[in-house]
Amino acid sequence: MLVTALAVAADHTGIAQEESETAAFQTFLQGVRAEALERGITAATLDAVLPTIELHRRAIESDRSQAEFVDTYERYLRRVSPRRVERGRALLDEHGEMIRDVAAAYGVQPRFIVAIIGLESDYGTYPIDEPLFDVLATLAYDDRRSAQFRRELLAAFELLEKGYATLDELKSSWAGGLGVAQFTPTNVLKLGVDHDKDGRIDLWHIGPDAVGSVANYLRTTGWRADQTWGREVRVPDGSEDSLAATAGDGLAPDAACRTYESLGPWRGLDDWRALGVRRADGGNLPQRNLPAAFIAGDRGDSRGYVVYRNFCSLMQYNPAFRYALAVGLLADAIAAAPARRGTPRRPG
Repeated sequence: MLVTALAVAADHTGIAQEESETAAFQTFLQGVRAEALERGITAATLDAVLPTIELHRRAIESDRSQAEFVDTYERYLRRVSPRRVERGRALLDEHGEMIRDVAAAYGVQPRFIVAIIGLESDYGTYPIDEPLFDVLATLAYDDRRSAQFRRELLAAFELLEKGYATLDELKSSWAGGLGVAQFTPTNVLKLGVDHDKDGRIDLWHIGPDAVGSVANYLRTTGWRADQTWGREVRVPDGSEDSLAATAGDGLAPDAACRTYESLGPWRGLDDWRALGVRRADGGNLPQRNLPAAFIAGDRGDSRGYVVYRNFCSLMQYNPAFRYALAVGLLADAIAAAPARRGTPRRPG
């Protein structure tokens, strides 16, 4: 009897906690409504959305365990798989003329755009079906990044209000990313482009708008079309810690890189060469004395990466070393992969 009584009491406590949280969430949404109205979102739009929003607890769980920060480098970089390389090469072969023309308009190499779309949505094939407003409202309600996601939630109302998409179309990842390139709502508004001039920014299909939007995103970060992202390197055994020194030494970083102090010191490639850093195949680093930072791989594997200023542009797309490395490595692998039979090969 005592066990049964305790179980009943626990159930009542759980129900009471859930009801309390639901009430607090509804109070939070009323605050969002008031702010949205002040920003010019109509009551009709808010009335169509707010009553449908529910807490999305899985989004909070995912936010606490992002692979970009918890996986080893070796594990995370398995995303640069032969299958993903092959599919990226096929996309570049099939839509190469469009991708090259659009990318050229923004001064970005096509292979990086293809690689970003490949990692973000597996070239538009990965199911992205979370309810956007549930995700954003939940993450805005959560303490960890509430201000950031409140901005995204308000921007999502604006997307709907301006007719960028219907409510049914506004499905996202667990983090609120939209379309094949996983733009946040604020970035859709700020950086999305209607490249084909049809009156609509279509980020849900791989076409001129999605390609142009990714290219425009990179362009606004100061992307350099005369440089690559970096390269994998070998380092002397046991030197990972000494090479990954503090940021106070070395060259002043490019403006795009200044916030990423964890990249450590920037040195010319000549200096990295003198410290024993070599290409992954053992050869010398390039003769062009570009400023570069060093990222150590997993401890004890004697691997690492020297990265250039374009790496920081990739970090602005997603601020995680592992993600930016995966984009760079995938882009290079796609460019190096053979074209499909019957498809003329052009630089990518």
